[in-house]
Amino acid sequence: MEKLQADKILEIGIQLTAEHDYDKLLSKIIDCAMELTCCDGGTLYLYDGERLNFCVMKTQSIGIDRNGKSGEQFPPVPMDETKVCAYAAIHRRLLNIPDAYDCDEFDFSGPREYDELTGYRTVSMLVFPLVNHEDQLIGVVQLINAADGQGRVIPFDESCERVVQSLGSQAAVAVSNMRFVQEIEQLMLSVTQVFTDAIDARIPYNYYHSRNVHLYVRMLVDYINRQHDAGRTDHFFHSVERDEILMAALLHDIGKLVIPNEILDKKTRLGNRLPLVQERFARLSALYRIDYLEGRIDREEWEKMTRRIGDAQDRVEELNRRNRLSEDEAAYVKELGGWVYHGADGQDIPYLTSEERECLSVPSGNLTNGEREVIRSHVEYTVRYLEKMNYDKRYPHIIQWAGAHHELLDGSGYPKGLKGEEIPFEARILAVVDVFEALTSSDRPYKTSMERDKALEVLDEMADKGKIDREVLGLFREALAEDNGRTQLIH
Repeated sequence: MEKLQADKILEIGIQLTAEHDYDKLLSKIIDCAMELTCCDGGTLYLYDGERLNFCVMKTQSIGIDRNGKSGEQFPPVPMDETKVCAYAAIHRRLLNIPDAYDCDEFDFSGPREYDELTGYRTVSMLVFPLVNHEDQLIGVVQLINAADGQGRVIPFDESCERVVQSLGSQAAVAVSNMRFVQEIEQLMLSVTQVFTDAIDARIPYNYYHSRNVHLYVRMLVDYINRQHDAGRTDHFFHSVERDEILMAALLHDIGKLVIPNEILDKKTRLGNRLPLVQERFARLSALYRIDYLEGRIDREEWEKMTRRIGDAQDRVEELNRRNRLSEDEAAYVKELGGWVYHGADGQDIPYLTSEERECLSVPSGNLTNGEREVIRSHVEYTVRYLEKMNYDKRYPHIIQWAGAHHELLDGSGYPKGLKGEEIPFEARILAVVDVFEALTSSDRPYKTSMERDKALEVLDEMADKGKIDREVLGLFREALAEDNGRTQLIH
């Protein structure tokens, strides 16, 4: 019999160590304690803030199975020695009480009130503290109504005491280890959020992008899980997978840390080149005046060139702010790019450099092809940085998902030009959310923000063209409708 109990304790220790879900671990502690002692019910309290907080309660005979998240909370137990659980916690002692109604040592008014409400009868009770390997109090387990082979309530046998003390030590260590892992994960998340702040802070008009993408992804993933529970989709994110995609959402743009600010923060076509153009025009105006004063050109030519430069300066400043160029404007830029001042010393000064001409000639937007490629390289840098962060064991897919958030189903995305099934479902989620957030963002100076419905229409067009996943888009649309603005985005 002792060998069977020892084997059972070892088996339970393995179960507790193997459990990675905190809530399931707490529930399993009560299940194991009830199984080892053949009792009808048990309650687990965790110690925090000088009190014992209710976590799990189970009573088999009346179908009770509650936890601290079930909505029905029980008041915390103060560290008052008249309370049996508090006494066990304060003195780190196991208490074996044959009949709670025949014990004057402790205040059992709480169990009696509960018995009145439920029609139950609390008799025998076994209470023991959970103390970890560092002699820290973790909590208290209270077991009730041990039963014999015929189901009759009996006192807890003394042989149970050593068994539950062993269980208590294992359970306390398991809870401590789980909390330690949670603290490490929280630290990792905090560091990630610092990186996110650093990324977004480099782009003043894009300051909240990564965090809003994270909030949208969280909303969508939780919606997908609810739909799975309702039998409406096969997709489901387990706890670690959920954490992983949320981490990928936070870090998807980490590569922008190395993109030059003059490109990231380029609000106009010329960006920081405009002052150089203005300075050159002023110099050209002065040179033409010198040519006139020294007799190399007549007054008519001088006035003509002065008007030309003044007009060029006005038009360049206007074109610099344009989002799109008309054919006439594009032709003017080409013409202006061909004008050259020929100095008396043989020096030629172009009105525009080749780089300036290229910037002003962009048909739409304010980035040249070269600048777009530099921006696109942020994905490759994201992958490089994530490879150095050693997420492999905990989050083995984060590099793949974050590194594919600009890939499109038709192969027109970047950096690898992946197609169809080559793009993971999680990366498709990031792609849809990333575009939606960019379209609806209200802090972009180079465009006005879109209304939600208009942005969804743009995404519909992308789905029609086979660029983004229509199933993901449909789920995202439903999630937005269900959420109805409850998700508090950062603005």
